[in-house]
Amino acid sequence: MKGKLTDQPLVELIREVSSKGLSGTLRLQQERAQSAVYFEEGRLVFAASNLRTLRLRAYLEKGNLVSQHELDSIGKNDADLRLASNLHSAGILSGEQVNTLLANVVGDVLRVVLLWQEGTWEFDERARINESFRVNVDVPNLLREASHRMPLKFISWRFRNPNEIFTRATMVSKIKDFLPAESFILSRLDVPVKLKELVSVSGLPDDEAHRIIYGLALSGFITREYWQNAFRTDAAKPPKEQARDSALSASKFEKPDEDTELQQFLQRVTNASDHYELFDLPLRAETHEVKDAYYGLARRYHPDLYHLKSGTSLHHDLGSAFARVTQAYETLMNPNTRAAYDSALERAKQFKLSAEKTPAAADEPVFDSGVEMDDLSPEYNFREGFAAFQQGRINAAINHLAVAARHSPNDARYRAYYGRALAASERTQRSAEVELQAAVRLEPANATYHTLLAQLYFDLQFHNRAQAELERALSLDPNNASANALQRRLQKSRKTG
Repeated sequence: MKGKLTDQPLVELIREVSSKGLSGTLRLQQERAQSAVYFEEGRLVFAASNLRTLRLRAYLEKGNLVSQHELDSIGKNDADLRLASNLHSAGILSGEQVNTLLANVVGDVLRVVLLWQEGTWEFDERARINESFRVNVDVPNLLREASHRMPLKFISWRFRNPNEIFTRATMVSKIKDFLPAESFILSRLDVPVKLKELVSVSGLPDDEAHRIIYGLALSGFITREYWQNAFRTDAAKPPKEQARDSALSASKFEKPDEDTELQQFLQRVTNASDHYELFDLPLRAETHEVKDAYYGLARRYHPDLYHLKSGTSLHHDLGSAFARVTQAYETLMNPNTRAAYDSALERAKQFKLSAEKTPAAADEPVFDSGVEMDDLSPEYNFREGFAAFQQGRINAAINHLAVAARHSPNDARYRAYYGRALAASERTQRSAEVELQAAVRLEPANATYHTLLAQLYFDLQFHNRAQAELERALSLDPNNASANALQRRLQKSRKTG
């Protein structure tokens, strides 16, 4: 799992990892500066940096705690935890001294990287600390303090829905030094409150109110309705339980407005790791259950229902999301494609289990995993590329899908969705045609691939070619929702043109 800090700032990543009880290493990079933050079952246990002034050796030298001769005898290039362990084993430092030093190092590293607004992040669930030392970090207070130092505009940008609901958490606060504004906002949350109302009642400028609310939400003292989650796995609650809680919350307080409901649907599609999760169905779901789930979504979220939003980015995103829903439906309704899909899911599961049995050492080296996309299976790259495409990360999607198609050129699915990603840019639409045509040749009876090729021709304004592909698609599957929708768009375009 990876992304950009502009999309998921570190404060939110730490909050999410902690709340979901994840284990692994979060690696961060901003230009040449690199850091790593380590977690065990949601607990932040260590952090390190490649900045010389934030390494343990610099702290030892500054405090004159260890002679240069002793440092050189222990090891000149040891990572921080290994150096600390060696100093303790050699009797040079006591356990208390080591813990105090490491706490200072970790605190300073986090204070620096928590303010990074640009750069990249990557989370490796297999990476673990090998050494015995761990640092106790007060994460809620850390995140709350970090919010006090973050730019106001950056924080306000994290609040996009004025109708988002906020509630006071049931936890008992361990923080005694709340700011007056924090205490006041907490006192206003005896009942759930919309963001715009909470800002209004605070008496603060909007951006200042956002800062206070953001810090309290990060630290868990208040609960916000929507977080922009980076991780698909939620260890805290199963997906069905989360959906039920969300539905109860919405029905109890207020039905979301139309745009909010559509955004929730888009988030659901983005977060779904497979077709079954997308429909909230078990792997053994009957065909009629798949059909009911699909038509239930179609009645609420089909793009044709929102023609008044045509031309907006929301409508475009809705079309892309529902295309994935339709693809999932067509895959699961066809016994042959469903069997192939289930086999692919099982292979991916076995690949993950195999990888988890050989955990990587996180501390040596600290900052380089050394894994390239070409080293991973085509199916893994396909899944990552498909997810990236659904999230709008087109370049990442193309990179992953290109690897999958290159390593398995006779897999029509890889070629089709590589072409679909290439079609998103005018510069690569001709290459997209090559890939989609290859997919059609490999599986001429697949209506979805003909529809994807028709969509490309429609975008290129090759209406006769688009019509020919649509006719082939509909002859194979007369009820194909995507093909029928595109047919209507094509007919409308010809009338207005």
